[in-house]
Amino acid sequence: MEEKIYIMKKNLDLFDILQNPTIGVIAIQSFILGYTKITVGRNEKEVDPSINYLFYVLPIVYGTSSLNSFKSSRELYTAISKDKTITLGLQQNANKMSLQTFDSLNLGFSKGIFLLNKENLTIGLAREYSEKSILNAMKISDQYYRDLRKASFQLGNVFAKKDKKMLQITLNIRF
Repeated sequence: MEEKIYIMKKNLDLFDILQNPTIGVIAIQSFILGYTKITVGRNEKEVDPSINYLFYVLPIVYGTSSLNSFKSSRELYTAISKDKTITLGLQQNANKMSLQTFDSLNLGFSKGIFLLNKENLTIGLAREYSEKSILNAMKISDQYYRDLRKASFQLGNVFAKKDKKMLQITLNIRF
């Protein structure tokens, strides 16, 4: 019994984080919350993010330096000027991390958190998860997870403020 307690209390390292789809669900759900906050406020026709956008969330927010950049900045250009490594190899990282993104999406769909709009290929949130972060409901107090949630939310804001073409040019990616 003591061994289980020790394992539960250990600090997670980067490998643990990357292999945990629950953490990806937290990041993606926070991204969607940030994205929809902007699009709903502007009365846009499409309020949910494209599924293509979600493949860049984890590669960006899992990086410690980019995590800090997006946590403190609401503007894409400011975050990139603070940390040029955000765009460095982002497309390749997104391709490499697509399995983690799929695992997180799968978990989110199976738990009824995410909803797929098949007509326009956007991902939304079930009503009970569309108001606040699931991290709050889980009552996890670890600062890393809170920083991850905040950075993901800000990243969602950033993606909602830019059109698709501008995102591709700025981040050097393709959808």
